[in-house]
Amino acid sequence: MNILSVRVVIGVFLANLTLISPGRSQPPILSFSSPRDSRINEIYNLTQFEEEQAGQINEKLLAQFPEFAQQTDRFPESTQQILEEALEVVDTLEEPESKARLLTEIALKYADIAQEERAQTLLGDALIATNEIEADSVRVRAKIAIARAYFQLRQPETAADLLSDALATANGLDDPEVKSSLFAEIALTYDAIGLGDRSLAILSESRDIARGTRSAESTALFPFEPTGWEGQVGLGASFFSGAKITSETTFNFALERQWPTDEVDFRISFTNDYDDSRVSPENDNQIEGQIDAEYRHHATERYQYFLSSLVRRDEPDEIDIRTNLYTGPGINIWRAGPDQSFDMQLGLGIRYEDSNRRRDDLDFPVAQYRMRYKDVYFDFLTLRQFLTFELPFDDLEDYYLESSTTLGIPIVQGWSFNNNLILRYASNPSLDNPNLRVDFVTGIEYQF
Repeated sequence: MNILSVRVVIGVFLANLTLISPGRSQPPILSFSSPRDSRINEIYNLTQFEEEQAGQINEKLLAQFPEFAQQTDRFPESTQQILEEALEVVDTLEEPESKARLLTEIALKYADIAQEERAQTLLGDALIATNEIEADSVRVRAKIAIARAYFQLRQPETAADLLSDALATANGLDDPEVKSSLFAEIALTYDAIGLGDRSLAILSESRDIARGTRSAESTALFPFEPTGWEGQVGLGASFFSGAKITSETTFNFALERQWPTDEVDFRISFTNDYDDSRVSPENDNQIEGQIDAEYRHHATERYQYFLSSLVRRDEPDEIDIRTNLYTGPGINIWRAGPDQSFDMQLGLGIRYEDSNRRRDDLDFPVAQYRMRYKDVYFDFLTLRQFLTFELPFDDLEDYYLESSTTLGIPIVQGWSFNNNLILRYASNPSLDNPNLRVDFVTGIEYQF
């Protein structure tokens, strides 16, 4: 059986299945103009010649099986019987593309007669067949169709994951015209499942590809666009003079890099806290220092796995050392390039602190929630928001919350004027210190 014959038979088979769906009473005419039947024409792309061939075959089928044209109250039973026979046709097909398409449509028919569990099983089989398709562009279109089917079965997350996989495959194609077309199809499907923002970003990418203007600053797709090492160097200060003199001088350094599926962040913060009212044995100058590093592996565009660690010394807060190690899953809520993202993480790990209140205090296990809102642009302003919450299971009252908000105003290329507000809340603070500690640092930053 050649490819044309397979496509014609599939089209006829699906057309007749559509015509006997519950609630249908019209004679079975092979038409692709109704909303329901147009899906067949859309998925299978029948040419005018193939439609004519399908019409001739349809007339022969009607002569051989006149029950297709009769009204009956036995729609669910007769439909299920025909679907079972259609599955026998699937077993005879060798071409994975035809098999995937027919399984997808049969699955939707089972969903129409309230057999969603069977429909999901068939969609899984359709996905297996899709992965056997050699042509990348054909495989992408098959996954788009299956994603739509999953959405109709009220599984939007599965649909979104399939679209993410389809997007990754389409992104690796060399033909810009085919790539642009597939991006547009994926974008329209994202919009259909309620992800309009993602749809607009991909449509913009599709236009750039078609015009040949795509650049490294374009919307990030998965696998992500690799970058070299990038970073920031910042210097901030605050000064007060009155009954006493105080000042804070802060130095920040950050380094990060992105690979197709992996990311690494490394940050150092160093602050000299001066207060001439301190008395011996305290020093006028006290040091605050923090080093933190994080590794993230992105399994898909949406889901990630992370490993993070932090080491902190804070003499004004009488903390000799505070360190932790966390690992766990994360989710990418939104992403528009290596410098703009919104993600959340939920980790489990260990925390150690040696301070004037805690002597060799070790907590395990400790749950950590982290939210990161990175470099979101509002006209000429940039905003970064980091939020961390730690909760030890062995002492639920010993929780810790930290928030860092940075508002940047660009000055010249690479340079910006930054204002950083840091809030730290410890339910069990160090001795004689309040629960909430507020630091505000103003300074300049250079990105390289």
